[in-house]
Amino acid sequence: MKVALVHYHLQPGGVTRVIENTIRAWEKSDSGPEGCVVLSGRPYPGKVLPHVRTVEGLDYADAQKAPDPALLTERLKEAARTTLGGLPDLWHIHNHSLGKNPALSGAVALLAQSGARLLLQPHDYAEDGRPENFGNLAGTQPTIYPTGGQIHYAALNRRDQIFLQHTLEGHPSPVHLLANAIPQAPESAESVPARTYPEIPDNLFLYPVRAVRRKNLGELALLSAAHPEIHFANSLGPTNPAFAPIYQSWIEFARGHSLGVTYGLGDQTDVSFSEMVSLAQAIVNVSVAEGFGLGFLEPWTFGKSLCGRNLPEITADFSELGVNLDHLYPELRVDPGLVDRKELKAALSEAMSRAYASYGREIPADALDRALHSICNEDGIEFGRLNEPLQKRVISQIKDSADGLSEVREQAGLEILDRSRIQSNLSAVTQNFCLTRYGQTLSGIYNKVLSSQVDQVRFADTNKMLDQFLSPERFNLLRS
Repeated sequence: MKVALVHYHLQPGGVTRVIENTIRAWEKSDSGPEGCVVLSGRPYPGKVLPHVRTVEGLDYADAQKAPDPALLTERLKEAARTTLGGLPDLWHIHNHSLGKNPALSGAVALLAQSGARLLLQPHDYAEDGRPENFGNLAGTQPTIYPTGGQIHYAALNRRDQIFLQHTLEGHPSPVHLLANAIPQAPESAESVPARTYPEIPDNLFLYPVRAVRRKNLGELALLSAAHPEIHFANSLGPTNPAFAPIYQSWIEFARGHSLGVTYGLGDQTDVSFSEMVSLAQAIVNVSVAEGFGLGFLEPWTFGKSLCGRNLPEITADFSELGVNLDHLYPELRVDPGLVDRKELKAALSEAMSRAYASYGREIPADALDRALHSICNEDGIEFGRLNEPLQKRVISQIKDSADGLSEVREQAGLEILDRSRIQSNLSAVTQNFCLTRYGQTLSGIYNKVLSSQVDQVRFADTNKMLDQFLSPERFNLLRS
């Protein structure tokens, strides 16, 4: 078997790490193909990947600067032939539908129509809060999701698998679940470093993320108000300048309300990441949206307890594999009296109208009511779906309410799990998400692609995917 792995670039980051771990997994499991080439739009700066070829026109490009898909297709084929001695038996293509370069989406459609066997692995979606990417695909949208028995898809999590299966309903393309590998346990976090760090707060609950809106920084402030005995902190500030004003406003808000929360703790110390984790009493998560969900698996490899918010649609398959996350809360509801209903309704109306318009869609007549009903129910208002101004008003009011803070504490259920439960989850992660298991799973998928019947290529309705992500019931003001 000869395989071509394809991605826009191989700069350090998520997909590059996945491709590097793929090579590592094949080495560990002895299950890799006889020949492999990695095709990228930029030179590879790392050392893990062998047989990398740079393909002109594969890098990020908008619709105006992207090459003709037919030209890119020929370049991909020629680069593969140069290394493999012929065309690959299978093309494994990452994020072809993301809209970072419409020429790649078009090239995938042409490869499909030529009879090529494809494994298409989306990691992120243009339909998921990325209207500019979606617009970039305007010329290729009807052919974004090619189908046929010889064309398979790989999903990172159960939600993505369900969304893809619905989009491909009535077509013969299977959708496999292919969770990312957790390559190895980091340096042990069991022992506190020998030197002391006075800038690291006592009883630290660390949120090891860089600040972006979907990380829901306001919930750290709410948890802090309800748990004065704990100091909460996220690790890094934002790199996106557009988010800087919101981030700075949370710093000022926490300081003005004397909350035990530090934003960007890692930016204020020379403590290494592993040392910071070592010094933390527990890891906390409050994110409202994730792709793969690494943050629900990695804490156990550090030997640390995880607490906070769960995302069941992302973690359902983790739980089925023995990673027990029952102690996490799926939502955090506050008294409806703390939120101005008219202001919430106005914010939703404006944000939803803007979101639908950005995707060129008419907003459904009942969209606002559907969104309000999912955010507000008899148990209260879901804090994690409010925007920053509304979140700040809730915290400002609830911080002086003993009953309100007690209710937050009860729902959050923050605790440091005992050693046996941490070890149980660590064992589940090590067993099910190791490199060896990943290599075996991927090779099994490859074999299924190669043995599948070749069908006439058809294309799934792209609107089905957009309908799922743009559902009013899923609408979140932190993602608008």
